[in-house]
Amino acid sequence: MSMLKKRLKIGILCLTMAVTGSIHAIHAQTARDLAEPVEREYNVWQPPEKIMDAMGLEAGMVIGEIGAGGGRFTVWFADRVGECGKVYANDIDMGALLHLKKRCKKHKFANVVARIGKGTDTNIPAGVLDIAFMIGTYHHLDKPVDLIRNIIPTLKHDGILVIVENDPEKSGWTSHTTPKDVLIRQVDRAGFELVKIETFLARDNIYFFHPKS
Repeated sequence: MSMLKKRLKIGILCLTMAVTGSIHAIHAQTARDLAEPVEREYNVWQPPEKIMDAMGLEAGMVIGEIGAGGGRFTVWFADRVGECGKVYANDIDMGALLHLKKRCKKHKFANVVARIGKGTDTNIPAGVLDIAFMIGTYHHLDKPVDLIRNIIPTLKHDGILVIVENDPEKSGWTSHTTPKDVLIRQVDRAGFELVKIETFLARDNIYFFHPKS
């Protein structure tokens, strides 16, 4: 097959996936189990497919996960966006990103780009993201306002920030959590405005933000 024909074939495939809004993209790996054994309990109360549906993640989109760790959600994102989309996986832990790369190789995901961050710099290119995503990470941030502010340049003009964070009012936890009013106030200071909050998760809220005009 010539390179031109190959590109045309990929282009037609991407267009078809975008038009049909395919839930499972190139690999259709959700027929298997993308979760590692240690992750399965977490996925019961933070179900990846329901969270992806809530934020409208579709084939062909570009999403960046801040604090991706070993890739619990990254591999689901890679499956959902497919060959025509891309996932930027950011973390400050090189060991975790190396583990993530092994997972992607195992599942044959070629659409994941690992980015080692430093301080409040995510090391994600400017203007590439449809969605910047964070789950179970916000309460670990040393300088949340500065890091969140630095996410703004990575977004496309209509890009959004989605944060999944434990709500102490729902879970009763006293650590590894961020009160709703604190999170909203800090993200507002960083230059985002709250669009909506989804509350269907048992312990967490899903916060949706747009950069302020």
